[in-house]
Amino acid sequence: MHPADDPDEPLEPGTPDPMALRRRVLLTGVVSLLLFFVIASAVASAGVSDFWLLVAMVPAYVLVIRPLMRPVREASALRRRLAYQAFLDSRANPDP
Repeated sequence: MHPADDPDEPLEPGTPDPMALRRRVLLTGVVSLLLFFVIASAVASAGVSDFWLLVAMVPAYVLVIRPLMRPVREASALRRRLAYQAFLDSRANPDP
């Protein structure tokens, strides 16, 4: 088990909680699916072309889905920066 996955283990300051990120991804998936079904049923009941489903999903993505995923993107960027910094540190100070 990874130390960050242990709920009793305190995290370092500034480190995102992996369980909170997993819950955020699950929440975003459920909200996205429900939003898609609502928009699809509205388009189908209106009797308009399926093209309008795509047109309606673009603002839904921009206004709902993308903001919900912001903490996950920020955590991924932080993880990449830390990994790259560790790589640079290991190259600068090779172990004998």
